[in-house]
Amino acid sequence: MKPFAYLLLIILLCTSIASAYDEDDLEWACGNSKKLHLGETISNGNFTVEAYNFPRSDRNETRFVGIRLYENGIPVSDQTLVEGEDYIHEDEIRITVLEFSVPSSDWTTDLPEELWAEIKMEPIGVPRFDVEFVTDKDEYFAYSAHSEVDLTIQNRGDAEAYDVDVNADMDGLEVIGGKTHYHCSALEKGRRVDGTTDTTSFDPITLRFGLPSVIEDRIFNLTVNTECYDIRGVKYSHSESYPVKVSGMFRISKSINDNIYMDEIATVTISLRNDGTRPINSIRVSDTVPHEFEPDENSSLLWELDLGAGESRSFTYRLKPMQPSEGGYVIPAAVAKWSWDGRTYTVHSNSPGITVYGPKMELSKRVDPETIEEGGIIAVEIMVKNTGNVLASIDVADSLIEGAVLIDGASGGKAVLVAGESHTFGYSMRMNRAGSVELPPAVAHFADTHDYDGTVVSENISITVNPVVHSTRTIDTPDQTITTAATANTTTRTDKESGAGSVCTLVGFFAAVFVIMRVKRT
Repeated sequence: MKPFAYLLLIILLCTSIASAYDEDDLEWACGNSKKLHLGETISNGNFTVEAYNFPRSDRNETRFVGIRLYENGIPVSDQTLVEGEDYIHEDEIRITVLEFSVPSSDWTTDLPEELWAEIKMEPIGVPRFDVEFVTDKDEYFAYSAHSEVDLTIQNRGDAEAYDVDVNADMDGLEVIGGKTHYHCSALEKGRRVDGTTDTTSFDPITLRFGLPSVIEDRIFNLTVNTECYDIRGVKYSHSESYPVKVSGMFRISKSINDNIYMDEIATVTISLRNDGTRPINSIRVSDTVPHEFEPDENSSLLWELDLGAGESRSFTYRLKPMQPSEGGYVIPAAVAKWSWDGRTYTVHSNSPGITVYGPKMELSKRVDPETIEEGGIIAVEIMVKNTGNVLASIDVADSLIEGAVLIDGASGGKAVLVAGESHTFGYSMRMNRAGSVELPPAVAHFADTHDYDGTVVSENISITVNPVVHSTRTIDTPDQTITTAATANTTTRTDKESGAGSVCTLVGFFAAVFVIMRVKRT
């Protein structure tokens, strides 16, 4: 059939559908209802109904409600409806009066606020398609055998679909079995497009497609487009896609131990393979050391190689863990780059995970205050924390410098710390030496039940010890000044000499007083 004739047939079919139906043929979607008093409203989509009047009647058995219909906030119709009656507006919305309030013996005397009517709004039902994709594999490899996809296309809308067209776009994949276009004259709501109509059971649409030769991984989006009309001749379109991953002919993967202990070494393996029919030359492979590890040996983690068709190679290196983690670490992907036919290709490996077990101790030391006078007291606090994930025992020791005297507490101790637990040791010391003093670091030795042990050292701390400043006293006289030193330079003496010196000092003091008194009298 020529395109113009086919288009004319579609137009005639749609025209005949639109002209052949009446309101009883319309299908309605599930709506909502509400009891409306005077002035209250109910909405559905773009439409709103207001109960604006409850007309009086001479006959009590007849009850009315006046409704006003708004579309996008603009009044479009006023109607008066009795119980059980409905109103359809332009085949878009149906308003039905379900029930009235029970009137009094004289309904005409009821107050407006006592009257209500339950109103139901139902939008027009429309066809709506849902597409289910089922493939025989989650991922395909280049040069492998053909593959299949089953398409289940169902009308999940609220109305029957007419003149249904289904087209499958394979995004460049070669179709080697099945049809990519289907047509049916009508599809009731809930029904599915049958791929094989000559059987009594339902059959999905099955398509077989070949897998292309791709150098790098590629996603092909299978898309199903549906077009149909409703009973009024309104056209509807729907599109739904599904990704099909085809792996390239070049493969790169990375592996590492699933788990290790802190005193063990992890081995990383990078594997490469050319599954194609042509060689790949000058492939540059690079990798990265994670922050939580350090290399066990010198390695630039850079390699260059050629891979012939069907050939594979691998590289290994070793890593030492620096920090435990029960949640595990994600190892960065390795990267391979090469050029082919004037284009540069970049392929990333997977990112494997590894769990590291063991204790890890963090040791800190602080003092208070950091500046004192000679002979003053300093408080020292040593804290050790197990930031690993395994229980361990600790033995902490600190040492005093020359001139420091322990006056309280202990400069070390032992404890058992579970994962995440911390312990604090403290002591006080007197500093009998002046100057800028650097305190030695604290040292902690730890060991666990897996014969893993180690030693950690805290940071160095510097303190300032100021020498004692001696004070002086001065006596002023009219013609002279007598100064006595509270503290003077002394020499080492015997007890007797010290006593004689004290007597002499006392005699000198009284002599000075005598001179001062005579000066004042004169």
